[in-house]
Amino acid sequence: MRRITAPVMQALCVTALLLGAAQSNPSLAQTPTTTPPAMPPSQWLVITQISVKPEMMVEFQNFMKTTTNPALKKGGIKWREVWQSTNYAGDAFEFVIVAPFDKFAEFDAPSPLEKALGSQGFADWTTKASSFVKTVHRYIIRTRPDLSVMSKSYAPKLAVVSSVRVANGRNQEFENYIKNDFAPVYAKAGTTYLVSQTIFGGDADEYVTLTMRDSFTDLDKGPIVTQVLGAEGAQKLFAKLPAGAVTHMDRTIMRLVPELSIMPAEMPK
Repeated sequence: MRRITAPVMQALCVTALLLGAAQSNPSLAQTPTTTPPAMPPSQWLVITQISVKPEMMVEFQNFMKTTTNPALKKGGIKWREVWQSTNYAGDAFEFVIVAPFDKFAEFDAPSPLEKALGSQGFADWTTKASSFVKTVHRYIIRTRPDLSVMSKSYAPKLAVVSSVRVANGRNQEFENYIKNDFAPVYAKAGTTYLVSQTIFGGDADEYVTLTMRDSFTDLDKGPIVTQVLGAEGAQKLFAKLPAGAVTHMDRTIMRLVPELSIMPAEMPK
């Protein structure tokens, strides 16, 4: 089974940041205006990558709905997004779970699950949960709103995720290109474009960009850059990227699973 790369999770964490921002500022989730809304500040996010046993998919999802999520809510979790690779571009048996945290000191205390279930209940939960999965991996990332564009309402459905490995020591060149040349094209298109970096648990030289799309039909329109600049203009834009700054890039498509997520009650529909 192919393992979801760390960058896929990093990028999805950025969407979770905007969920939290929309919770505190409902105008971010309403009809967009001609003035792009301000990006929220950088935030810490923790993600959990889960590879589920194919034969346990139904049991895993039912366990999350009936046991895990109620306990998390009782333990104080305000929101948590669950994403899944699509059948068309990724491994359908893998999930990415995204949640925010404010300070690392929070990890010195019992987790929300342990707070809700108690020590023995948490041990029982761990034993049961482990029977559904093949692997679990966690990452901590920092969102990069300074490199991102939020130009339309946040309504997560599909996420086109591009993971980018930058040559060691070339980070500033890459960031300057994104900020000054690439991201402004997305702002012109009115499309949300998000960037994040891994801090712990992965490669610090990897960046992730995420473009929200409404549907697979939306993908038939072609890349955003080509839509805005045309084929020739897009080639000129790509040529501005300093040679050798990027050593690898790949893309995938993920979808939000609302029925497995914990969405804020006050989030506009």
